[in-house]
Amino acid sequence: MVHYIAELDESQEICAVWVKEKSARGPYVFDPQKHILNPKTVSGYSGAQKEKIEEWISKSLQRSRTPYYHG
Repeated sequence: MVHYIAELDESQEICAVWVKEKSARGPYVFDPQKHILNPKTVSGYSGAQKEKIEEWISKSLQRSRTPYYHG
């Protein structure tokens, strides 16, 4: 199971999401290049509302798929 932990900035907005897997020794920062959000494996959310964390992850995944213009 996976637990998602929101890290908030000074304005109480999510600036990072940490992922803690049951078998892992410690949490790691969600990386959209390496990770996906699988609602079937989620055991919990903390630091922010579930919807806010899922929205942040979705936006992060979208940004990682957007090609960058190097003009």
